[in-house]
Amino acid sequence: MDKADDKPPSQPKPKPKPRRKGRMAEALRNIEEYAADLRELISKLRRRPH
Repeated sequence: MDKADDKPPSQPKPKPKPRRKGRMAEALRNIEEYAADLRELISKLRRRPH
């Protein structure tokens, strides 16, 4: 037998998944929106009489 016959058949390499463009931009938008909501909440709590 040849050495080529001893090797198992190679499996095709999976194609890399395309990265979603703007993932970092979307994360930053979410963080900014969350921070804005927190700022609004803090300002409302400061105005509230104790």
